[in-house]
Amino acid sequence: MSHSLFCSASRRYALVALLICVSAPPATAAAPEMLEARGPTMGTAYMVKVFGPPEGFPDDWKVRVDRELRQVNDQMSTYLKSSEVSRFNDSDSLDWFPVSAATAHVVDEALTIHQQSRGALEVTIAPLVDAWSFGPGKRNLKPPEAAVIAELLASIGSEHLAVRRDPPALRKSLAGLSIDLSAIAKGHGVDRVVDLLRGLGAENTFVEIGGDLRVTGDKAGEFWKVGIQQPDVAGDVVAVAHPLKDKAMATSGDYRNFFEYDGTRYSHTIDPRSGFPVQHNLASVTVIADDCMTADAWATAINVLGSDAGLEVAEDLAIELLLMLREPGGEPRLVGTGSLAAFSTAATSDPIVAAEVAAPDRGDGTAAAGWLRVVALSMVTFAIVLIAMAVGVINGRRSISGSCGGLANRRSPDGEISCSLCSNPDNACRELKQRMGERDSADAS
Repeated sequence: MSHSLFCSASRRYALVALLICVSAPPATAAAPEMLEARGPTMGTAYMVKVFGPPEGFPDDWKVRVDRELRQVNDQMSTYLKSSEVSRFNDSDSLDWFPVSAATAHVVDEALTIHQQSRGALEVTIAPLVDAWSFGPGKRNLKPPEAAVIAELLASIGSEHLAVRRDPPALRKSLAGLSIDLSAIAKGHGVDRVVDLLRGLGAENTFVEIGGDLRVTGDKAGEFWKVGIQQPDVAGDVVAVAHPLKDKAMATSGDYRNFFEYDGTRYSHTIDPRSGFPVQHNLASVTVIADDCMTADAWATAINVLGSDAGLEVAEDLAIELLLMLREPGGEPRLVGTGSLAAFSTAATSDPIVAAEVAAPDRGDGTAAAGWLRVVALSMVTFAIVLIAMAVGVINGRRSISGSCGGLANRRSPDGEISCSLCSNPDNACRELKQRMGERDSADAS
């Protein structure tokens, strides 16, 4: 299994689904308000947009978003020793281990997709991920011995994991079994924020964590517009621009997080059936689904399966996806299903061509021109942001904590793991916890 979420915090910087959240052209009337929040979470960053918030929308909505994401980490992070998942992993008990309803729900869904994906999604793969230097442990950046891989394969397997929804609990039948929900928990976090905002009355929202995203409603009749990055090129090049409404999108790729040893390239996408990184020509998989948890899990699973088996499973289960395959000559070949099938023949070297295919045509000839403005403006904006980020990283001499997935935290020079919600493990977290406590006290009163 992958995975995009199994990379260490300092390596997770690949935004595999690239946002092109550009507002519609100015209208004569005053445009509705667009609220925005950004911050660190899960070893990467989140972005939330609320278009046209309802009357009475709470001023502290950003704090509530931060609190919700912190709860996901407290439940499912493998980087937080106090999390439910970490405590379950550390336990050798074969009895039922109580967890939150959310953790039980995510594990239950992961086990279902494990069966449907022919074992490609495997949440018990954590020991293999660590052995290949893509987990929270020490990174030696060289392949493990074949004997080690064989031994670790004997210690994994979803058949050794059981879940109970009421009362929520997990149980292992193998004492050393460890789970890692990184391939599904990031999407679950997106869904949690969407549900939170919906509960506050927001109808038009955009929620993205590390490239996995979900949208609800629209922007004054205009679809939310997102892009899919072209793999194996320098910078963030949008290969496909696609409109979304009331859908989720997640992308899994092998082109950003890897290491080379003795001239061989080893991807972070690990096949749990062999114990080795995948070796195929599939560069990235993008999945569209009703919820982000499902899209996240299936993007990983199909990336493990490869193009042929992945398409078979996708066709059997009516999964909407876009595959980018490496071809001789450098230009990827695109194969899509559902609404993404239109991109199968689009030239990925020309984002404008791809955008014209995806743009909804209102019959007035404005679709192509509108998308041309969107793509051009988006690429200029991203270039400015990337340059600013690079200058900041260079001047600060800090590694980029990133998005190729995972519920991760960086280690400070003294060896302490930073809070996964705050970039500063001391002051920022203390301030946020104080704000959350004040909010909880107000709610209670």
